[in-house]
Amino acid sequence: MKTLEDNYLTRLQGIRRKGGTVQVYANIPLPLASALDLEPGEIVTWKPVNRTHLLLVRLPERKQLKGVALPSGKKQARQEREAQS
Repeated sequence: MKTLEDNYLTRLQGIRRKGGTVQVYANIPLPLASALDLEPGEIVTWKPVNRTHLLLVRLPERKQLKGVALPSGKKQARQEREAQS
């Protein structure tokens, strides 16, 4: 984005399902997604600030933690290997 004054108009799309429910979709324009370094498939959440502002929150990726407890058999085998090293 060049400046904070840059903006991207987006028209909301409404889809009526067979059960009568309506879903509203908003697309993020490619220049904006690129400026935010958003990737397809990335999970974000929307937080309503008030009736005129939404906050897009990027969720941290869930990565496997180091030192997570292993099932007992694997844990014992790993401890034995580490002890031999």
